[in-house]
Amino acid sequence: MRITIAGPLVAVLLLPGVSDAPASAEAAAGKQAPPAGRGAAPAAPPNYPPYTRPVSTYVPPRTAGGQPDITGLYLAIPLPRGIETPLVPIVNRPNRANSEFAYSLNERPKLPEGAIARPVGVDPPDGKIPLTPEALARRKDIIANQEKIEYLDGRVLCLAPGIPRSTIPAPVVGYQILQKPGYVVIFYEQNHLYRTIPLDGRPPLDPNIRKAMGVSRGHWDANVLVVEVTNFTNNLSNNWVIGAISATPGVPAESLTTGHGIPHSDLYRVTERYTPIDANTIHYEARIEDPKVFTQPWTIAYYAFARAPKDYVPIEYACFEGNDKNLLLMTNTDISGIRVQVP
Repeated sequence: MRITIAGPLVAVLLLPGVSDAPASAEAAAGKQAPPAGRGAAPAAPPNYPPYTRPVSTYVPPRTAGGQPDITGLYLAIPLPRGIETPLVPIVNRPNRANSEFAYSLNERPKLPEGAIARPVGVDPPDGKIPLTPEALARRKDIIANQEKIEYLDGRVLCLAPGIPRSTIPAPVVGYQILQKPGYVVIFYEQNHLYRTIPLDGRPPLDPNIRKAMGVSRGHWDANVLVVEVTNFTNNLSNNWVIGAISATPGVPAESLTTGHGIPHSDLYRVTERYTPIDANTIHYEARIEDPKVFTQPWTIAYYAFARAPKDYVPIEYACFEGNDKNLLLMTNTDISGIRVQVP
């Protein structure tokens, strides 16, 4: 059974077991905050409780090589909140993501019981991506020029999106995890991407060797798979750190909640943690570091993978096919008049 998509696609995110706290210090103190409008500042975003990693008593079975066994096909769990809390709240939509979407969730996997929606950025606690002033200026430039191919989102251009962006859910793609002695392999249905993660303690490759998906080195911390990822390609315009399905046109860079428009430097590195919560669910955490782009390391975390139904079959992923806007941008060829409309 495949997923039925309905309505426009806009990205959203969910987070592990947390609850919304009062929206301001005044509310927390029992005082009434000054009304918005008439020169007052917009309402502050809610202060979510400090992030804590989920605790699970689940003990996975073991592979023949002795690893915790997390093999299988998985689907992304929908994420109905933004990746970040905006620096400037969107007018008339306080504390809500511009990344909320409306496709059918009837056949999508659900969050574990008790998980509450919140932005995926969990550290710093305010949910804001800690961009340097220079990185924020660069982001503004990228977002303001999305009609130019040299600034366009690399994933829209069908390029490999990197880590952790490959794990940010898209509504029509799945994942497959394979294990063999000394390795974990992850296949991504999107763009037919894959990662081979050795577990034998070998060092990263020469720093001059750089890949869009980075170079992964993993180990097991009890039942948690920990992966250090380095050696990312340094394509500053198109290989973004993160980003959900789309950035709403016309929304200022300071109000984006999708994570779009943030390229990395040569110092970029990511530490991932894959935690099996039960036989069907994997929680994901990624600590992101880049001193040339961020004022401090920051962390995203959410329930990411749910085991796919037994009849789920990964399909051929089409990206360029029929993408008339991108073909026009890249080749100056307009195919919109000859495109075949497929039901």
